Amino acid sequence: MSDDDPVNDNLVLVRFCPDHIAAEVLAGLLRSDSVPAVVRNLGPIPGLEGGAEVLVPASWLPRARRLLAQREPSDDELAELAIRTPPDRPEETG
Repeated sequence: MSDDDPVNDNLVLVRFCPDHIAAEVLAGLLRSDSVPAVVRNLGPIPGLEGGAEVLVPASWLPRARRLLAQREPSDDELAELAIRTPPDRPEETG
């Protein structure tokens, strides 16, 4: 179990999510930054009661925590972005 072999490193909990979809989104975020991540469902059927855990190799935990600690937009900010009118684009000449 070394930093050279993260796949065989001990997996540790980085975040509990209330459902499978949220856990997959979070794991995808980590994977997009090269952090190996695994989703483990806690209920008998994914997406139903029980929630899910996002696990990473222990050696990757500090990096995963840093990524997840970055400020996420609030619901109000997301709503504003969703309804905002895009700025006018200059017309192309040619």
